[in-house]
Amino acid sequence: MARYIAVIHGWFVDSKGFDVHELSATDKESAYNEAVLLKHKRESTFCSCACTVVEIADHERLPRKLTLRERMTGRTNP
Repeated sequence: MARYIAVIHGWFVDSKGFDVHELSATDKESAYNEAVLLKHKRESTFCSCACTVVEIADHERLPRKLTLRERMTGRTNP
């Protein structure tokens, strides 16, 4: 069973940084819905947000933080 994380990026005039959340969803569609809910919670009148969902297999472990490119595209390098 795969795990999912949501990466949410907020900005106004400049970047407000990234938030990474581990999701409790069991499939990709419900993971996306949960990520959109978290994105809407972070958004405000003048702060826009975007989100992406990254699927992580059970056996997969990353010994490092995700790069900016991996966060933006939602894919990790092989």
